[in-house]
Amino acid sequence: MSEVHKNLKIAAILTAFIFIMEFLGGIISNSLALLSDSAHVFMDVVALLLAYGAIRISARPSSGSVTFGYHRFEIFAALINGITIVLVSLFIFYEAYDRVLNPPPVKGVQVVVIATVGLLVNAWAALKLHGHHELNIKGAYLHVLGDALASVAVIVGAIVIIFTGKTIVDPVLSILIGIMLLYSSARLIFGSARILLEFAPKHVDADKLKDIMMQVEGVKGVHDIHIWSICSNIHAMSAHVLVDRIHVQQTDILIRNISRMLREKFSILHTTLQFECAECEPMEIGHESYH
Repeated sequence: MSEVHKNLKIAAILTAFIFIMEFLGGIISNSLALLSDSAHVFMDVVALLLAYGAIRISARPSSGSVTFGYHRFEIFAALINGITIVLVSLFIFYEAYDRVLNPPPVKGVQVVVIATVGLLVNAWAALKLHGHHELNIKGAYLHVLGDALASVAVIVGAIVIIFTGKTIVDPVLSILIGIMLLYSSARLIFGSARILLEFAPKHVDADKLKDIMMQVEGVKGVHDIHIWSICSNIHAMSAHVLVDRIHVQQTDILIRNISRMLREKFSILHTTLQFECAECEPMEIGHESYH
């Protein structure tokens, strides 16, 4: 985890430098595409700082009032990232509309130099953040990767402007960058909303989970299944399990067997099971609930 902290800190510092450079460069060169890219870079800085803060806060131990710990802070940070990207995209569309109607002159050479430096920094940051499964870090990675792709588009557009003089390419590229931002933000927002609304994880099917639990020796029935995610990589489940009249010590064996199977098959780390006597409550057999 310390390596992640280090990479996030370095990436945030370098990205902040790129934001200042592209913002000033966009004003000097009169390039909306570069200014749009600087807005994207600014959101990269925010995303990286939120990701870093979320990791530090989520690492805090649980307490009597926060029994699952602070893992959900990661999801709130990812949701904030997604919403802010939408707002930035709308601003880009607004500015690009006027420039499509009246394309202003753009200094292509300056745009190429500045965007190339930005591309190199973003490519390094994306490489360092790639491969992490936490939703918040993945969100920061998507920010940086999207900006790297946007830098490529800006470079290509600037080259076209240098050789053809068609400055309308600049606002058109800005619109394409905005569309790309909306796509990445939609994934973040919907992914965060699924967890906050406590939907079952996409990789877990309740019926399949029940069938696997029924394969454990001693389990006669399963009902009232609830599956949710605490954060992007920590999943939990609770259920009522019907068993024969057994000694309480035997339930420990069932808990270990079921928990191990769910951890291996579905990556469910937190399992809460309530045992019921199948012979004592025959009416419960066959009852299923996934709410």
